[in-house]
Amino acid sequence: MRFIDTIQGLNEVFGTDIPRGSVVMVTGAAGTLKSGFTFQLISSYLEGTDESGLYITLEQSRENHLQNMHSMGMSVSSKLHISDFSDYRVLYGDLPGDPLEILEKNILDFRKDTTGTCTCLAIDSLGALYSLLDMEAKDLRKRVYRMLETFRREGLTTFIILEDDRYTGINDSSTGVEGYLADGIIELGLHLKGNVANRYMRVRKMRAASHSMEPWILSVSDNGLQVYKGTF
Repeated sequence: MRFIDTIQGLNEVFGTDIPRGSVVMVTGAAGTLKSGFTFQLISSYLEGTDESGLYITLEQSRENHLQNMHSMGMSVSSKLHISDFSDYRVLYGDLPGDPLEILEKNILDFRKDTTGTCTCLAIDSLGALYSLLDMEAKDLRKRVYRMLETFRREGLTTFIILEDDRYTGINDSSTGVEGYLADGIIELGLHLKGNVANRYMRVRKMRAASHSMEPWILSVSDNGLQVYKGTF
């Protein structure tokens, strides 16, 4: 099973699969289907494997997140464990100490508990994680980088969602200061022309993979998301 076979049309965007162990940032403005795109990518991938995965939502409850995914026609793999941050609050009360250390420890413990079958991870979102950490931006990014490097060495393919309203259209070429954290950047956005609005996806970079750098239309169908070539 390949990640690029999980969303209809995505294998037209990529010539080769997303490399295992990569850190991939899925970024874009509010309402551009970042969570849905990431969720379908992992959940559908796991259905074709004997592996397991972990999706951590820091912004919504597990129930609300699943409701949103079902509303877009997505099925949920039984191999994907979905955890919201209330799980950690139950375990650790008011989160004494370092929330980043707690998060990293629980991810690595989950991987250990699954005897290494956990191969992919999603953190939704980086902005919500930042809001829990009281430190200077420079130190914050260093800490996050060290955590992600640990996941790389563990062989976890990690998807990080980042909401960034600077991505306003397909002519915006910025990748944001967080880009250095990632091996890949998948940008989701909204293109407006007159009264017509189209969501799109574009691969900004993906180390060790061949891919198109053009924008592709991203839409919701009865069976989840689909990607196809269109005219903007």
